[in-house]
Amino acid sequence: MKNIIIAAVMIMVMATAVTGEEKESPYRLYINDKNPENFIRAYRHYVELSEDSLDMNSTAIVVYLAMQEMERNLDRLEENRPELKNRTKFLYANALLELGKYDQSISIYNELNRKVPKWSCPWRHKGEAFWKKGDLEAAVEALEMAIETRETHYDAYVMLADVLRDMKKYREALKTLEKGLTYYGKDIEDPEEEVSSIDVYFLYMDLLRKNDMEDTDKYRHLLERAREAAPEDDRLEGCEIPE
Repeated sequence: MKNIIIAAVMIMVMATAVTGEEKESPYRLYINDKNPENFIRAYRHYVELSEDSLDMNSTAIVVYLAMQEMERNLDRLEENRPELKNRTKFLYANALLELGKYDQSISIYNELNRKVPKWSCPWRHKGEAFWKKGDLEAAVEALEMAIETRETHYDAYVMLADVLRDMKKYREALKTLEKGLTYYGKDIEDPEEEVSSIDVYFLYMDLLRKNDMEDTDKYRHLLERAREAAPEDDRLEGCEIPE
């Protein structure tokens, strides 16, 4: 929040000095009274300035306006958190996760786990939050619960394999990934929307390497698919087809 306040001061100075706007500019109107109408008016105003003249100062103001409106709405969700429906609460937690607010997101996932313990998705996302904050043991526990509550939860297996790799449990990670791949296309979610197959190729190849390349034919097949799907991917560098 301190950084946002500093950014606010800097952008207000820039808005006055560079654009020469008067006191009641759309930006100042929104800052003084943060409501949807003032936000839309200010946002449109600075987007038009930026697009018409390539005014980068206006572009910076657009970014800050969006941040401020996002924070305003996050505050509204938090204030009304006890009354939120489960689906809305899940979306709120996911937004916090994407913003790197891991502890806040985990506290909401915990509420959902208690209220709807058989709903797999909050378990999976809680596992991601723990993984990203570096608590690998807790991440494994949450991801295993995601799988326990929905055996076909494909991307939970992939993420669990990633976490186990970080823990240097390479054998277990490989087995987990290979089991998860048996559910590709069989889960209720679109597998490509949940995790990129290209990322899975590289994870799979890395785990094969870390398990002493026990299946060179499988590695060769994965590498060919990766080269075909993402020929410019930097991760291809250093990958070689075993003789």
